[in-house]
Amino acid sequence: MKNYTSTLLTLAFLVGGCATANTGYYWENYSGTLYQYKQNPGPETRSKHIAELRKIINKASSKGSRVPPGIHAELGYMMAVDGDKVSALSELQKEATTYPESKTFIERIYLMLGLGDSQ
Repeated sequence: MKNYTSTLLTLAFLVGGCATANTGYYWENYSGTLYQYKQNPGPETRSKHIAELRKIINKASSKGSRVPPGIHAELGYMMAVDGDKVSALSELQKEATTYPESKTFIERIYLMLGLGDSQ
């Protein structure tokens, strides 16, 4: 009986360890497009990754879940690099509002990009 219980517990731990954790965030194909962009930087992979960031934001909102941390900040940074400072500020402010703990980081991004402190 002891051997049976031990085997059953071991099996339960193994099966439980294989389960994927639900983070509560909607990530879509973030990893895939980021990987492609980093491996082959260029206008096509960049625009695909930007589209993926927007898709994540839209789908998370429609599903009633929070946008994952850093998504608004990354999109804002990319918009600033492209010269769209209005969209950049909007996305960075959304990041700071959604995740107040990121406020100091977002303020540094403002300074780094020459956007000033817009909080």
